[in-house]
This record gives sequence, C-alpha cells and structure tokens, in this order.
Amino acid sequence: MAGCALAALDYALGPDPQFPVFYAPAVIGAAWYSSRTTAVTLAAWVPLVHSLLLALLWRPGHWAGLLATTWLRGGAVLLVGVWFRRLATYEVTMSRHIQVLEGLLPICAFCKSIRNNAGEWERLEAFISRRSEATFSHGFCPSCQRTHYPELSQ
Repeated sequence: MAGCALAALDYALGPDPQFPVFYAPAVIGAAWYSSRTTAVTLAAWVPLVHSLLLALLWRPGHWAGLLATTWLRGGAVLLVGVWFRRLATYEVTMSRHIQVLEGLLPICAFCKSIRNNAGEWERLEAFISRRSEATFSHGFCPSCQRTHYPELSQ
C-alpha cells in the first residue's frame, strides 16, 4: 500500500525530483519497524518505478543523466535504510540486556535482605534474580576471607 502511494507521489512530482525526501522516511520507517528486507525492497522499488516512468511516460531528452541520478539517490536512501535497520536491531538487543531496578530499596544493614512490595524480607540474590536476568555465584572477597577464614588466607 505504501509502495503504491509512493509511486503515485513519484509520478506527481515529475521526472526530476530534487531529492528523494518523499520516500526516505518510508524506507527508514520500514527499516526501523519492519525488517531489512522490507526496507531494501522499498528502497530499490521506488527508483525502479521512477526509471520505468522515465522510460515509458516522461521520456525526457536527458534521460540517461536522470536515470543515473535516480539510482544514485536510491542507493543513498538504501544505505540509510540499512543503517537504520542495524541501529534498530542494536536497540532491541540492548533493551533485552538492560533491565533497571529503580527507586529506594529497603535493605537490611546486616544480612542484606530486601523488603519487597508485600512487606516480606527476601534474600538480595532472589530479589534481583526475579527482576532481571542476572544470576549469582558466591565467593569471598579478600577482606572477608581474612576476617572469617584466616586459615585459608595463608
């Protein structure tokens, strides 16, 4: 549907548009919200339709230059579309890895348990594990090892 609207707009603008502004946002939107294939198809389809319009309907005297310009502009829009797709993929990947714990956490000064929204105290590890994709492994920091297990420090 959007491709047909772009073709109609291309026809209305005539054989020598100054810049492919009217279809660059469509390619960027397709890259961001759909897929790389959709963006590449749209970015290649519009110059192809423009070329067909040049050859079949408009037939300007300097069609070779217009044809080259059409494909160069289409290539630039294609590169922008591919770049936006990579950026969108990166954003999705990063949002899957980042989960934020916000606000004040009431934590016990001794055992480090956290009081949850129900008012119950739960271990720090369980609290964080339920709210993120983090997993825990346990060990001793050098200071605690010297304090609690001095025989292991030698």
